[in-house]
Amino acid sequence: MFFAFGGITSKPNKGIWEFRYPKNCLHYEIEREQIMKNKILLWLVLVVVCGTAFSQELQTGLSEKSFSPKDWSKEKVNKQITWYQLKSGELFGEPQSINVVKIDLRKHRYDVSMVYSDSARVLLSEMAEDKDALAAINGTFFDMKKGGSVVFLKVDDTIITPPNPEAGAMIREAAFVVGDSVRVVEFPKEEWGNWHPAFEDIMVSGPMLIKDGKLVEPDSVAFNTTKHPRSAVGITPDYQLLLVTADGRHKDKAVGLSMKELGILMEALNCKNAMNLDGGGSTTLWLQEEGVVNYPSDNKLFDHEGARTVANGIVILK
Repeated sequence: MFFAFGGITSKPNKGIWEFRYPKNCLHYEIEREQIMKNKILLWLVLVVVCGTAFSQELQTGLSEKSFSPKDWSKEKVNKQITWYQLKSGELFGEPQSINVVKIDLRKHRYDVSMVYSDSARVLLSEMAEDKDALAAINGTFFDMKKGGSVVFLKVDDTIITPPNPEAGAMIREAAFVVGDSVRVVEFPKEEWGNWHPAFEDIMVSGPMLIKDGKLVEPDSVAFNTTKHPRSAVGITPDYQLLLVTADGRHKDKAVGLSMKELGILMEALNCKNAMNLDGGGSTTLWLQEEGVVNYPSDNKLFDHEGARTVANGIVILK
């Protein structure tokens, strides 16, 4: 049975309506061209809408679920702190060693704070042990010769290092702050004087990786595009704090990440806001019961003994 609609005939065809144009219809070619345009437009819309959802799994190779047992080994440090390690040893198609410590901050059973040395450099593990910390990650950028942070650092309501306008803009884009809550925010370079009293602890670093759930595109400079060991900190929408390290400089075991890859990883781990910390030989993740759990690169060996002495860090306290 056929039905006519304004010169266009149609019939049911295996459950799908098939439209037929009379060959002598003046509008046949015009209508056919318009249908093709509509199909292309629909395809473009689908690419834009679905691209972000697809890219997370395609680019990282991780499951959509942030910490799928398929991808990650899991060890409970205690009730609210969990340690994850990448199972496959591969990310972005290359050998990688990724560690994540997730701290559930919703019940406020743990204090988040910062440790520092404003002169001599010290191992992160020593600073963490001195505070009887449960977990720690290396912090922001510092002077390799003199020690001390090169960007704004405030601890226990005391400014340790004031803002440094001569530091690279990228490494002072963001701030990890502790006040009424723990957050990763943009650092207001010009209005910092009125801004900082709201927080007891502030550690400036950068670049910003994730802002309001959106991946931040990094500048195309060698610091960002070269694969290095990386450290990052992020906050999820359900108020989980993530301390993340990616080892590097070990060709067959851990090549490291570019800044964009680090951002994609933090996005895949469901961070609402995240920022880069000092990396390279400084990248260190420590747990009280395990010691250093990543593979720091300063001794050029793939072991847990190559941690660099640093100037500051983020610690989780009882």
